Amino acid sequence: MATKTLARGMGTFFKECPCKAPTRCPHPYKIRYRDATGKQREESGYATQDKATTRLTELYQAKKGSQKAGPSEGEKIGVQTLEDFASNWIAHRARGLKDNSVESYERALTLHIIPRLGSRKVGTFTANAVDNFVGDMVLDDVGSAAQTNAYKVLRLVINSARHRGGLSLDPFLDTTPPDYQRKDILIPTLEELNLIRQHAHDDDLRLVVEMMSGCGLRNGEAHATNINGLVAADVYRITDQIHGRQRIPAPLKHRDWGEFRETPMPAKTRAHLMRHAETHSPDQLGYLMTNGGRGGAGVGGSPYYSGNAFRHKWQKTLGAAGITTRYTMYSLRHFFASNCLAMGIPITDVAEWMGHKSIEVTYRIYRHLMPSSIGRAARLLNAGI
Repeated sequence: MATKTLARGMGTFFKECPCKAPTRCPHPYKIRYRDATGKQREESGYATQDKATTRLTELYQAKKGSQKAGPSEGEKIGVQTLEDFASNWIAHRARGLKDNSVESYERALTLHIIPRLGSRKVGTFTANAVDNFVGDMVLDDVGSAAQTNAYKVLRLVINSARHRGGLSLDPFLDTTPPDYQRKDILIPTLEELNLIRQHAHDDDLRLVVEMMSGCGLRNGEAHATNINGLVAADVYRITDQIHGRQRIPAPLKHRDWGEFRETPMPAKTRAHLMRHAETHSPDQLGYLMTNGGRGGAGVGGSPYYSGNAFRHKWQKTLGAAGITTRYTMYSLRHFFASNCLAMGIPITDVAEWMGHKSIEVTYRIYRHLMPSSIGRAARLLNAGI
């Protein structure tokens, strides 16, 4: 039977049989058409012309509908700039994150990722683009901790786009992540710490110095120093921190409200805290550092200190003490860790006291400070045999 063609683009139907009257023979009809990709297809098994043409009509309408349909979600994401996609990503991601994590992600995006990669289309990311990004940060003397965080955030953003169809290949499979260099870990000596104590004339700054160097607190945790944290003569309980941007109490890093950690409190640190409490009365919640609103009430009239409140006074103190090494206030926390490890305290305990998410974090940062144990182990084993 000769092939019969319907309207343009709809396809054809026919029979492949030797019958003289194919329209009345029992053999089924076949149809031939082109799918949405332009590839020719055939189907068989249609008992009548009506059924064959009905099927061709359905296929034609479906093809026309797919041609009229807009781009998929993945295609839309692929042509977005990284800046546009990341702004939506952080807005949705923030719902499930702690405030301090959101702040860390936003800082990485604002300071490092968007200025270098913001105009690039999401679907064009390759391993070479990621490696160039890391290389640019190195050339710009970005600190290794900031490099690591920016790399992590970029990977989270790109993975989100990839899982939604924005790009097909993982550009991070063949990249080299930045190294967290130990050279960034600057630790003051005890002599330098004493000089800092001597020249820190601001009472609140001095309390921060003592709490960070004596108990290993983070900056925001030191800003939240609380008289109620003295749960024993030699133990300080850390229950919260002051959120740097909003200047309000917030849960500890890696913890929810109600969760806490405890750290040993040296007698010297406790004595200084008690002296501070005698001359600076705690507020109703027990917080000792409530002068952060001086010179302006700040966000919501908060009396607490912002994250960088002491930066100027810290630099002035270092200058007065004659210290030229570029220590940050976080160096005081490093002093606590190095002091613990030098005294032979197990790194597992140090990791717990410092509030690290895992012992691997502590080990990566402070492995070079741990006294070598292989010689000591050999001596102990020799004594045992």
